[in-house]
Amino acid sequence: MMTEIQVYECAQCEKKFVQRKWICPNCQHTEFQLKKIKGEGKVFSHTTIHVSSNEFSHLTPYTIALIELQEGLRLTGRVTERVDIDEEVACISKQENTYVFAKKTLASS
Repeated sequence: MMTEIQVYECAQCEKKFVQRKWICPNCQHTEFQLKKIKGEGKVFSHTTIHVSSNEFSHLTPYTIALIELQEGLRLTGRVTERVDIDEEVACISKQENTYVFAKKTLASS
């Protein structure tokens, strides 16, 4: 089951952002709306963490990836298995303020 991604959309120019903004860098407007977009995209970059802080040590080793969403936004998230650049992934959950992705073939089953 795919999980949607929450983004902030400028009320004036409709540009979307993953992080909250106070002023739209595109049009300088100050009003934003929360929107949900499909959590599908491609792996832009990735790394595997083998040694982490104590709070994430139970996850090691784990993969962190920069995902380029279909809407053009880039988002960092955890990936459930080994991935390659340009591999299609989908968001399957949000755990502890972190989006978790799986390869699209696994996420859609």
